[in-house]
Amino acid sequence: MVMLAVDTSSPATSVALLDGADLLAHEVHVDARNHAEVLAVMVERAWKSAGLPRISAVACGVGPGAYTGLRVGVSSAQAYGLGWDVPVYGVCSLDAMALAASDASASPFACAIDARRREIYWAQYDQAGSRAQGPFVTMPGEIDADVRALPWFGEVAVTYSSLLNSEGAHRVAYPDAMHIGRFAVHQLALGTSIDETLIELAAHGDDSGATAAALHGQSLLRPLPLYVRRPDAVESKK
Repeated sequence: MVMLAVDTSSPATSVALLDGADLLAHEVHVDARNHAEVLAVMVERAWKSAGLPRISAVACGVGPGAYTGLRVGVSSAQAYGLGWDVPVYGVCSLDAMALAASDASASPFACAIDARRREIYWAQYDQAGSRAQGPFVTMPGEIDADVRALPWFGEVAVTYSSLLNSEGAHRVAYPDAMHIGRFAVHQLALGTSIDETLIELAAHGDDSGATAAALHGQSLLRPLPLYVRRPDAVESKK
């Protein structure tokens, strides 16, 4: 099975083509404002580099992450799936980071993505890379001290290094399509199917854990943006 994987949940836009566990092509471009401009070009370049194989599935990082970036990656993945008439699988971008981080950590750890507004999107994982709790959106200082003391992966952890143990942050800076694809391929080999459960989103400034509860035990998701928190803008009441 040849899979195209994409992720745009962070400042990094990434593309990968995998044939099972074999990586055929890989592209990464870091620019938080250029997802829409570079993604299609990167897909075409990676596809040509791999020899234009027939694509049999698409996987995309669905976040959590920035609203605009997520829409670019997820909508593109949906379009490729529709054009090639192949299934599209969503993967929590933090779970893909954890897959990479588990190779570099011998203990439980946490992964994080910048949520702006002095908040981070984060989840905690056991040493094998399985999600133990999250994803949440929280100010770093409000996270339990024992969790903050764990190794943290993700470039944003460096920003909050006075609050988080960021020693390994640069080793896995952002979600990467290569690990999105690896995660999806592995789950499909296990017979995992997409969970159609609707995800309840937390309110900004009031993460009650609704999203984390809805995602508990889920691996492959619907190819829809996982925003975690609802937008501040709401329809006016008359």
